[in-house]
Amino acid sequence: MPAYDPVLYSRMLTELTLAFHIIFATIGVGVPVLIALAEWTGIRRKDPHYLLLARRWARGFVITVAVGVVTGTAIGLQLSLLWPSFMQIAGQAIALPLFMETFAFFFEAIFLGIYLYTWDRFRKQTTHFLLVIPVVIGSSASALFITIVNAFMNTPQGFKLQGRTIVDIKPLAAMLNPATPTKVAHVLASAYMTSAFLLASIAAFSLLRRRDHPYYRKALRLTMGAALVFSVATALIGDFSGKFLAAYQPEKLAAAEWHFETDSQVPLVLGGA
Repeated sequence: MPAYDPVLYSRMLTELTLAFHIIFATIGVGVPVLIALAEWTGIRRKDPHYLLLARRWARGFVITVAVGVVTGTAIGLQLSLLWPSFMQIAGQAIALPLFMETFAFFFEAIFLGIYLYTWDRFRKQTTHFLLVIPVVIGSSASALFITIVNAFMNTPQGFKLQGRTIVDIKPLAAMLNPATPTKVAHVLASAYMTSAFLLASIAAFSLLRRRDHPYYRKALRLTMGAALVFSVATALIGDFSGKFLAAYQPEKLAAAEWHFETDSQVPLVLGGA
């Protein structure tokens, strides 16, 4: 390997940015669902503790959105600066979901600002609750469109390749590739699950510090209930993802299962043992 390998350093920089971004992106997708759930529970039960939960979670959520925006922008720049040849060819087919992801984020950010600054502006709390629904839709749609791009790279379709030029481009066919259903479903379910467990850990930590208050007990009950539902969904979708890999990318499934010798009816490997 030469002293300076631009491909290696490009991979390292992209990996570092993605690894940092995915933490805040996951929280950014999942927390709005928990905020909506907390506010809806507070309205239905007329419980100020749940409404306070939603309000505090929303304030913390803004920080993750800000960091996610910066790191997401860096990734967008890296796609063009570090991988120009890939974007020159494949970008023609996947430009639509990338473009739609930007609009989904704008949609989320606009309503998030309105949601934050209108807590005490409406007579009916239900009116304020309706403002968080576009935030949930926008954050989940953002994850949907960007995951479609990743799915496309696993099972590219919707075009014909002639040399280094793609022709006969069908953007919708490219978006609805075979990897899209399982990847999108798994990303959304796991993001909701991760955020539920994260918020549950904060409530549990507060209880362990002997802050035995109904506020923290309700927070833990709400988040763990949501975490249970999303955990089951994540496990089921994960099974479908494994079956997808077996059908379309057996090499990747074999590597994930720590099997490096071609064989049949191989056993399940846990932890690389």
